[in-house]
Amino acid sequence: MKKIILITILLLSVCFMALAQDAYKMKYKGAERTYYMFIPESAKAGAPFVIYTHGYGSKTFWREDLNAAAERHGFAVCCPVGAPDTKGKAGWFVGYPSQSNMDPHEEKFFAALSDEVCRRFNLSRENVFLTGMSNGGDLCYQIIYTKPDLFRAYASVAGLTFEYAYKNKLTKPVALLEIHGDIDHTSMWGGDHENSGGWGAYIPVPLAVASIAANNRCTVMKTSSTPSKADPKRSIDITSYSGAPSGKDVILYKVEGGKHSWHDKDVDTGEIIISFFSRYVK
Repeated sequence: MKKIILITILLLSVCFMALAQDAYKMKYKGAERTYYMFIPESAKAGAPFVIYTHGYGSKTFWREDLNAAAERHGFAVCCPVGAPDTKGKAGWFVGYPSQSNMDPHEEKFFAALSDEVCRRFNLSRENVFLTGMSNGGDLCYQIIYTKPDLFRAYASVAGLTFEYAYKNKLTKPVALLEIHGDIDHTSMWGGDHENSGGWGAYIPVPLAVASIAANNRCTVMKTSSTPSKADPKRSIDITSYSGAPSGKDVILYKVEGGKHSWHDKDVDTGEIIISFFSRYVK
């Protein structure tokens, strides 16, 4: 029995070591910024990599399922820590009222971060992808509207498009994946035109996704569904937009009964994201 317990502990230790991330520092505009790196053995020199951006004030700086999927597909993962707002909570500038003290040009930080990571770890500058949860998902849309070609593709989980950004013109086609719960009370599926949540006015999730598909000039829309892993009675409805001249697809996962989360209990979030990004590795 003791032998079995010891073997189990050793196996768990190996798994933890395989998915562990190391912390690094970089200087940006006079400040020291922290980021974590996960580079599996499967990620060769010049490998693609994913930047994961955490939620507002979150201490979950990386996702184990994302790391595991990256390892299977030969990607590296970079997880930066956001800058503090007026409340001292770390996040990414997307226009929240509490972010008045923050640099509004997040795209410049992420360009510098991408250069730093590629140079330091010999990764591919052409194949950099962005994914994020909540505030990190909001950032995906923010950069799509400000610097769309900064990343090869985007994947947002529980992310939003704010009305002020939506009023700007999309300039280039982008590949986008969104995973979102339909009863998310933090990032509401139906939008929040009246700003009842206090984050700022934002548009409905289906409209945000469809707008990007329309800008891509997608010509095909398909729908399908699959049961939730947690509860087969609940469905995951998938709307896929394809046929764009650029070849860049847009996909929306609607998690029925899904609240504000990473949704890994309902779907294989990490695998879905990395598989989507794999389509666009150059």
